[in-house]
Amino acid sequence: MIRLVASDMDGTLLNRFGKVSQWNVNAIKALEEKNIGFVVCTGRHYEDAYAPLKEAGIQCDIICMNGAAAFNKMGERLRKQPLLNSQVAMILDICRPYFPLFDFMTESGSCTTTSREKLKKSFESRVFLSMVADELTYETIESRFKFITEDFLLNGETDIFKISVIHEDPQVLDQIRRQLKKEDGISIASSASTNLELTHELAQKGSALMEYAVKSKVHPREILALGDSENDLSMLSLPIGYTVAMGNASDAVKRSARLITRTNEEDGVALAIDALILSKEAAVG
Repeated sequence: MIRLVASDMDGTLLNRFGKVSQWNVNAIKALEEKNIGFVVCTGRHYEDAYAPLKEAGIQCDIICMNGAAAFNKMGERLRKQPLLNSQVAMILDICRPYFPLFDFMTESGSCTTTSREKLKKSFESRVFLSMVADELTYETIESRFKFITEDFLLNGETDIFKISVIHEDPQVLDQIRRQLKKEDGISIASSASTNLELTHELAQKGSALMEYAVKSKVHPREILALGDSENDLSMLSLPIGYTVAMGNASDAVKRSARLITRTNEEDGVALAIDALILSKEAAVG
């Protein structure tokens, strides 16, 4: 019997417009009526994750920034695992020669050392934030960022929970990945061909979800998890009740998951919940 559903957001729960479809909303509400938990596991920071859920009328706990932090439905922090200052400096030293763009995620939002001009150019070419909702303008995206210098970043007291390294050339990102793999204490994932997502080694969706389940007194076999990209692999490779890849998922994710549902444009989350939890067949099983 499933007692907890964990879902990624971009490419999974959200459609290409960054919205939760009505069918997905109805499925989540049906879980609530059956006292089955629902938690979001996302690479977004808290505010960016909370906004589309609030718009859809969904109140749930949120594991964010790939597991670096977690908040309950009241917005109270449940987990905190930022990168060490030394790790941030090391990442900058390795990446700087390749001239990538950076998204430094903090508890209150994103900051970047990238210039406004370079950010706009990358947005227009769909390199930066390639998963961004189709209707968002550059001005909307720019307003979400605080523009800072490296000195401010390294000398400040703000915790950095996740660093997205963005580059238009996947081969350059492969070179950066190879160098970062030689360093201890860093978790490396990706949600698009143009980015790397860097967190502390203890900040992964899989480990954060298992910690959350233990605190919720939910057994691993009572969990259903859904995702679509590399940053979901730590969650979808867990020995849990069901692991479900979206129809739009990468091949690696599809190979890792036990089941495959429809795409995020076809309400794949709701379909999986209906088939595996809410249907009469699932209830009998």
